[in-house]
Amino acid sequence: MHCPVCGEDLPEAGIVLEGLATRFAPCPACRPAGFDPQRPPDRVPAPCACGRRPLDGVMAAAHAILVDEGLLRPDAPLATVGTPLLSPLAPLRRPPHLPPASLVLQSPHATPSSARRLMAEIPELKGVVGDRQLIPGADGRTHDLLAGCDVYATVRFTPAGPLVLYRQASSCHIEAPGLADPKVVATDRALRRFLPDVFVDACAGVGTLGLVAGLRFVPTVVLNDRWGPAAWFAGLNLEANRAALLVGKVDHLRSFAELSATPLCDDPVPVAAVHGEQELLVSQGTLWAIPPLLPAGLRLAALDPFDKEPARLARITAKWQNCAGGEVFIP
Repeated sequence: MHCPVCGEDLPEAGIVLEGLATRFAPCPACRPAGFDPQRPPDRVPAPCACGRRPLDGVMAAAHAILVDEGLLRPDAPLATVGTPLLSPLAPLRRPPHLPPASLVLQSPHATPSSARRLMAEIPELKGVVGDRQLIPGADGRTHDLLAGCDVYATVRFTPAGPLVLYRQASSCHIEAPGLADPKVVATDRALRRFLPDVFVDACAGVGTLGLVAGLRFVPTVVLNDRWGPAAWFAGLNLEANRAALLVGKVDHLRSFAELSATPLCDDPVPVAAVHGEQELLVSQGTLWAIPPLLPAGLRLAALDPFDKEPARLARITAKWQNCAGGEVFIP
């Protein structure tokens, strides 16, 4: 697997999970920075001899550069620097100490020139994203990748086993993982209750709920999203989790460049597929284009749109059942 942004190899899920316990662990000489996120930092701690630095120390380094560039007030709290996205982003029992190239910084203050300086002077950074205060894909807009690479992994622990999910910070919305994700728990409960032949993750994003169904060996799983970059990463995540899904070759039918060039579409576009005892299919398009493509059998659909206004959800649910039949739930 190759990153669509920087071209480097992306490790499969098993390799990410094997290294998770030590990825952000301090060495015996590491010391916490001890900053209050609601106050400006009073120093910039250097990395330990092991090459790691506590997360708040890395953010203090970014704070100092943004202040020096005139983009942040000296008295601005540390928390205003931006959103740190560890790679991999997983539930942690203790504050992380970062090795080089392990953090994507999403900041509303960064500019192209300051982002280049941040990358040059802070070794822990993997990429810098300009935060445009939006949800990527919700209205066709994205954040801005300013420097480096902004593809990162998240780890989700599900009742059927762990998943590693890649996404691009600038084009896919953030999902902060916890030890128990209510949407994942609701999906697993629905799968065990209905035992479907066909599971549809109709607003799949990068594929979390559909891959939960894959871990439960539902015969046919369809992951669909109207936003092209998210659909492409859902296909990549099929491949990243092949070992846990017990599947073979993943056919990638569209490139990231193709789906980014036409990020919104209504008619179904095949993105990726796994064929065999279990069929796993990824598509881009409106959810209303899916029903004619579904095989026969008991159907279960997860509908998880961004806008969850109750009356809107009721209309979508009723329309889906008229089009596709089967069971529907809102995770």
